[in-house]
Amino acid sequence: MFGPLLAVLLAPVLGTTSAYAPESGQSPKRSYRAVRTVDPIVVDGKVNERTWTVAPADDRFGERQPELGATPPVRTVLRVAYDDLALYVLIECESKPGDVIVRTLRRDNPGIFADDAVYVKLDPTHDRRTGISLGVNAEGAQIDALALEDGREFLTQWDAVWSAEVDRRDDGYTAEFRIPFAILGLKRADERIMGLEISRDHPSRNATYDWRVIVPPRSPMAASQFGDLLGLRNISGQRAIEFTPYALLRTNFQPDFTVDPARRPNVATGGDLRVQIGSGSYVETSLLTDFAQVEADEVQVARDRFPLFFPERRPFFVNGLEVFNFGRSSEGQLFFSRRVGLVDGKQVPLLGGVKVYGRTKLVSYGLLHVQTLGSPSDPTRGLASTVPTNVSVGRVRLQVTRNLNVGMMLLGEHRFGQSDADDSSGGIDSQLIALGGRMQWSSFVAGSWAERPGTPATTDDTGVSAPAVAPTSDAGASAYSALEYRGLYVRPSLLWLWSDKDFTPALGFYRRPGSARQEAALDFAPRPRVLGLREVVFGPRFSVETAPNYGQRLGQEASSRVAVNWRNGSRVEYSVASFVDNLQQDFTLYGYDVEAKQYRGIRQRVGFGTPERRVLGVDGSYEALDLFGGFAHQPSATITARLGKHFTIRGSYTHLVGRLAQRDERFNFGFANGNLDVAFTRNLALDTLARLDLSPGRGRFGAQTRLRWRFAPGSDVFLVYRAEQPFGESMETREPFHELTLKFTYYLRTFIDG
Repeated sequence: MFGPLLAVLLAPVLGTTSAYAPESGQSPKRSYRAVRTVDPIVVDGKVNERTWTVAPADDRFGERQPELGATPPVRTVLRVAYDDLALYVLIECESKPGDVIVRTLRRDNPGIFADDAVYVKLDPTHDRRTGISLGVNAEGAQIDALALEDGREFLTQWDAVWSAEVDRRDDGYTAEFRIPFAILGLKRADERIMGLEISRDHPSRNATYDWRVIVPPRSPMAASQFGDLLGLRNISGQRAIEFTPYALLRTNFQPDFTVDPARRPNVATGGDLRVQIGSGSYVETSLLTDFAQVEADEVQVARDRFPLFFPERRPFFVNGLEVFNFGRSSEGQLFFSRRVGLVDGKQVPLLGGVKVYGRTKLVSYGLLHVQTLGSPSDPTRGLASTVPTNVSVGRVRLQVTRNLNVGMMLLGEHRFGQSDADDSSGGIDSQLIALGGRMQWSSFVAGSWAERPGTPATTDDTGVSAPAVAPTSDAGASAYSALEYRGLYVRPSLLWLWSDKDFTPALGFYRRPGSARQEAALDFAPRPRVLGLREVVFGPRFSVETAPNYGQRLGQEASSRVAVNWRNGSRVEYSVASFVDNLQQDFTLYGYDVEAKQYRGIRQRVGFGTPERRVLGVDGSYEALDLFGGFAHQPSATITARLGKHFTIRGSYTHLVGRLAQRDERFNFGFANGNLDVAFTRNLALDTLARLDLSPGRGRFGAQTRLRWRFAPGSDVFLVYRAEQPFGESMETREPFHELTLKFTYYLRTFIDG
């Protein structure tokens, strides 16, 4: 397509290597044949077992960055074995003396991605769409993640129980993994093929090496690019039963005491149960679910009237999310699990939930049912007023061909005690991954049906009467299509997202329902070998938003950007946009009324970033923009200090200053997020998230401090302190909130013969 032509034109500055030819668009295929263990393997990072002398040594690694396709200057060797219950992976990483960098010790800390680390990436069902990543740095700190839609979405909130140990040496390190087939959902099979990729981060060179080189801009977790793991024969048919009960004590520093599960009780117990019922298929239940250990959301402040997007962090909803995913994240999702059990960021007590989900090479399916208890309004316990609600979701997806899958989703919500207040929605979607993962097309059509309760006739104190309003119902529709070519040098894309004015997905997330958005973009990405550059990305983008019937233009934007990335990890970027915004209704922003009319303007942004794999990292940006008839400036900075493997400090601050249409409508405020991680050992850590919001009418300071001790695999003790202190005008609508929780969880796993 465009790639071969551009490769010829840019050959003088691009060059080629033997490991990767630009005109091919992908690296050579890889396969590895695992061996069955011949003696028991003790996971200690040492090459003591005879099995590792039998397993073939594979050192066919290539460089993904900074020099795409080059031969790495240090050797990485892969070996794979298996027994009835688990997969074993041994990775030997050679290095120059004193060249291994580790600044992270706490499990699940994103700082691991900036350390010397290795990652085992698997596509268990070989569907070339969904992958898991199990990583460990040179100190043995673990991190795991789930990737959806060929790596388009990357969820580090996913958690699994597996083991790995590392043996450090002067000339490198060796990592040894034990990955239970139970977390992969595998059952008895005469022979099985899985997708396999191994990646190694080498921070002293800002380098990443892959067993099969994943060509940018494809995601490092693009399952379509994995190699093949062969030779898994006669795997045991045992299936896992996992049970994680919990018990907790909680105080909100108030004299009242309750065990009522609808009021965030002071004493509570419950648990989660997951049973493997087939190949990649599970039944998972949760009773009296509590999410006391989940991290708090960072502060965001809107610059317009559209809702903000916050990612899902709760484990019960993250598990199986690869099955329930439908739509385009943060823009048009038919199912957004944060709509369940959360109101205005506050938790709604859950009676429990059950879900059945599974994946095979050809079919994935899921059924989810959640029952909330409802709660009274109680600011001292962080509760919003809600009624008991049950939510049901059904999902199925069929892999029609190797490249094409189609699916369907149905959703329903019922509120107890409220008549004529039910919601339902559903849709059909499809995804095509072709040309070795470079071409992706996704689409859906969806509909919704929502009831609106009526109101009885009323008469106020002055004798004025209001007539009764009968219940109503609305039916709406939505559709979406996106086509993207992710070439190395040229990256065109098209997007269309439409919904009519009656489309109301109560369980979904639509940034702007009741509109039609059309967008086209074309990025060029030459890779010149001058001035230490790795890649330069530039190109235009144009979008138009209209009313659903295309009779009125709601908005328009024409923009262009250039991003310069250096081989050492530094970056600089600049973008400029000209926009038109036809505001349909008045709304309030920063305490001022914004009039409904047409607004035009220019928005410019410049940003930079220092190498992420250093002791001190700095990211910053400055944006100047026309804002609803006025003008605003928004500087922002983030600083990350990795002070040895025991301490990490990260802080970000954004300031917004300017005015709206009238010169007396001025605003001047900021918001900040800060993190402090203290890792005493790999399994004992203290982390603190602080949040400061100075925006008009929302002023508050919040903090969450969590001490976590993983005393056994999958088993934890949490001590969590949460606080929120409003100030200024927000004290009229919010009350101070303090809570201390001690939570104990214990992970039990057994196996039954399949």
